[in-house]
Amino acid sequence: MSDTTWLVSLIVGGIGGALNAVLSDCTHVLPSLVRLSPGRTRIVRVGILGSVVMGAVTATFLSWAVHTAGASLRPTSEFGLVLLGFCSLFIAFVSARWLTNEVDKLVLRKAVFKAASAPAAHPDVVDEMETAPPYTLYTRVDRLLPRRAGHR
Repeated sequence: MSDTTWLVSLIVGGIGGALNAVLSDCTHVLPSLVRLSPGRTRIVRVGILGSVVMGAVTATFLSWAVHTAGASLRPTSEFGLVLLGFCSLFIAFVSARWLTNEVDKLVLRKAVFKAASAPAAHPDVVDEMETAPPYTLYTRVDRLLPRRAGHR
């Protein structure tokens, strides 16, 4: 496998991961560990760097798999590099999206659990929560819960 194929796979995979980060409310640069209060569950919000790494790794794995499988389409030709680039972009975006969707599902479950135990909210707050991204929704629901003085 040539150095050009590796480089194209890494760059295109990174672009696919970055595209996922921009489209999925992961616009913080570094990954962060966040603790969700019901059950003390911890999640990792991958951020841009995590999405780029995930995309680059899966795209590189794809190009390696194509090369070792002995495919009839050689990725060293111009058409093969373009096709491998598009496939790598798609696979990188989908794999990074899968990772962020799993985290979002967990955050949404915890937000629903918190919302079920919160008192009724103002209709305007509920309308804002309808279109909010998952982690923003969780923080808004967390603010709805009554707190004792001095505990937040």
